[in-house]
Amino acid sequence: MHALLLQLVAALGRRLGLALVIVTAAVGMRLLWTLVGEETLREGERRARVEAGRQEETRLLAWRAELAGRLAEARRDLAEQQERLRRAARVLAALEEAGGWWQRWFGDPTQTATNADRRRRMEEMQAETRRRLAVTEALLGRLSGEDDQTGQALVRARREIALAEAGQSVFWRRLEAAWIAVRAPVAASLGLVFAGPTLWAVFAYFVLGPWVARGRPLRLGRGGLVAPRIQHEGVFLRLRVGPTERLWIKPEYLQSSEEAFSRRTRWLLDPSAPLTSLAAGWHEAHELRPDPARGAEVTLASREDPQQELAAVELPAGEALVLSPRHVVGVLAEANAPVRLRACWNLTSWQAWVGGRFRHFVWSGPCVLAVVGRRGIRAEVLAGGARRMQTDLVIGHSLGVARRPVRAETFWSYYRGRHPLWDDQFAGHGLILLEATGSPGSAAAARRWWERLGQGLLRGLGL
Repeated sequence: MHALLLQLVAALGRRLGLALVIVTAAVGMRLLWTLVGEETLREGERRARVEAGRQEETRLLAWRAELAGRLAEARRDLAEQQERLRRAARVLAALEEAGGWWQRWFGDPTQTATNADRRRRMEEMQAETRRRLAVTEALLGRLSGEDDQTGQALVRARREIALAEAGQSVFWRRLEAAWIAVRAPVAASLGLVFAGPTLWAVFAYFVLGPWVARGRPLRLGRGGLVAPRIQHEGVFLRLRVGPTERLWIKPEYLQSSEEAFSRRTRWLLDPSAPLTSLAAGWHEAHELRPDPARGAEVTLASREDPQQELAAVELPAGEALVLSPRHVVGVLAEANAPVRLRACWNLTSWQAWVGGRFRHFVWSGPCVLAVVGRRGIRAEVLAGGARRMQTDLVIGHSLGVARRPVRAETFWSYYRGRHPLWDDQFAGHGLILLEATGSPGSAAAARRWWERLGQGLLRGLGL
């Protein structure tokens, strides 16, 4: 009863927690939406005020420029009128001096009449000039007043603009500051995103590829030719375990076995190399031993991938094979014959760094290895020549084979993601084990960087 109540309380607590998370997320999103909407509205009004103020400033500056032109014209007119007054005053003074009592009593009457007429015209011009001068002075005063008012209005408009610009919200100010801070790296990142893959593809194919191909290949030992002895092959594999033999097998590949077997857990494939066994995934395997009076039969098959097929590869005594441990699902050997699995690290060769292979697992005979591969396992024998192969198909080779990465055969297939940059070139004498077909979607995986990263890590660790 208490357990049932505890389960009900736990279920209710989980539902209440989920409801709280949903409500909090909904309220938070609504609050954020409202805040952004209000800040956006205020920012729009502020920018409208700034724009209106700038338009008013432009209008006032244009009007003030026009007033400055009119003031300059009025001042020139005022100066001209004042000059006319001064000239008229000088002429009148000269005529007054020339028209003394002597000229009036004894001078030429014609000249006297001419001087009198000139005096009258100068007096009339002087009066007209004084009238126009008064008008010009009034216009100049009015224009000066308008210029002062325009200057004051311009000061107010600029003050309004400054207040509107200073009134930017903290949200938009920080957003603008953040954009200013990241726009250069964002532009560089976008340039790398759009142009970087093409530049890298050109560099890798035309510069890095030929340089790598000229390097010394990687050779792990001086092993002799491993004869391609593949005993059985198919979707399932039947192995006959002799009276003096034992079979180590990964549990997920054990389909059926006779009751004559005694079974126990094999914690490590090679107790003398525990870390290597753990790294290779060979731990907690099943160990099957038949009845000592007679042998027994066991059937191996994949439970997860129907495309996987198995093959029994016989490894004679004194020979070794470099083989990826994820493709080895069973080991058949004499009960008293140890199976040696050792890891060879290669961190000093630049070929290993370019190819991304730093650790290699070496299996030593005598034994029979149950090897799994997609659509089967095939063996190719090198007898002194060289052969190019797809990297994702190669699962193992003999020690005496020299291996190095070489660039793809055509640039376009590599650039379009239809072929990886590197193939493997093998040379010398030995055996090469390959899967019949690659993993599904390997071409698409070559274009997905996260899958390339995962595959590169597994390849670098020899897995």
